[in-house]
Amino acid sequence: MGLHQQALLRDLQSPTFRVGVQRGKWRLMGLHFPFALFFITAAPRQNGPAGFLLRSECSGYSGIAPTSQLWHGGNNAVLDVLHRPRSAQDVMVAFSAWGQCLYHPIDRLARDHWPGQFLEKQWHPHHTITFLTETVYDLLHTSEYSHANLPAEALNVPPEFVEPHPA
Repeated sequence: MGLHQQALLRDLQSPTFRVGVQRGKWRLMGLHFPFALFFITAAPRQNGPAGFLLRSECSGYSGIAPTSQLWHGGNNAVLDVLHRPRSAQDVMVAFSAWGQCLYHPIDRLARDHWPGQFLEKQWHPHHTITFLTETVYDLLHTSEYSHANLPAEALNVPPEFVEPHPA
């Protein structure tokens, strides 16, 4: 097991991550390093799901930011735009179909779109995986989030993910 995987496993056992699990904010659904699969709880909305799967690629963790996508577990593929979190008008910006990642400063692939801006939302090597899960949880609990048409099978865990480590 490499240092990056050890660092991720350590942070998945940290008190801050475990408090989020105990409070029902998120949970680790599986780990197939460098990928981690999380369930992130969404705010209750009429016609809205209990939450979403978030697949995070964590190579280089924690010195390098993860890159993440909402995931359709049943298809084991990126969640189709039609099923992503929506505002009253359209798909929420952070969950739009931009590239292969979250369109948010926390994401390794998107962060260069905000040079010198949103520094408090950017990943730094001292952050833990809880910074990511908390950020996505907060996005799904803003007043902007109105609903999502998520099929039940989207929350299935793909077979290559192993049982999560206790968290």
